[in-house]
Amino acid sequence: MNITCISAANVARARDHSASTRACEIIRDLVTAEYDAQVEILPLLDYELTPCLMCGQCLTAGECVYDPAFNALHARLAAADAVFVVCPHYAPLPSKLMMLLEKLEEICYLNWCQNQEYHTVVYGKPIGLVAHGGQTAEALPYYKTALLDPLALAFASVQMRVMSAGPEWPNGAVFGVQRLYLPPGDIFVQIEHDWDDIRQHLTPLVINLLAQLQAAR
Repeated sequence: MNITCISAANVARARDHSASTRACEIIRDLVTAEYDAQVEILPLLDYELTPCLMCGQCLTAGECVYDPAFNALHARLAAADAVFVVCPHYAPLPSKLMMLLEKLEEICYLNWCQNQEYHTVVYGKPIGLVAHGGQTAEALPYYKTALLDPLALAFASVQMRVMSAGPEWPNGAVFGVQRLYLPPGDIFVQIEHDWDDIRQHLTPLVINLLAQLQAAR
């Protein structure tokens, strides 16, 4: 199996300790502990995506004629058997993830208008969505509403199969922080996570996605 895990974080100063990338690493470890699978982690921080211009040229090109970064991601999504996306709370959604979705949806929509039996390159692929932010557990319902549910609708609209993390979390998993504090003289807070607890939040999502993959084989 070939699984792609996208880290949607885009904070340059957090490159080496991004919570989104750490969550991708936990997902990779959970997958490879049980299955012979290749898990590729793709930090969007490494891709210089551009907004969709709605020019329509992707209808015939099958990719964006202006954005090689998107095309590289698009090719990796096409090659994957399944996808995870870990999305942090920004305002509320990270801009690079939105640019990726804009172009996925434009390719899908233009082709569907021509042929309503059109299948995208990610048609039917299971996707596990993870949303998180810089607040403690009381913010989890907000992360579900502001991040997880809109992302589930967006990825479903490009014909992906959104995986559940359990009865209370039909569109994926969420997690928050254990503690945050502001060091003297700094403008950025320091954040502490309970990674054992986060692993427990992610495990049902990984199990459900792998079960879907196994059932389809």
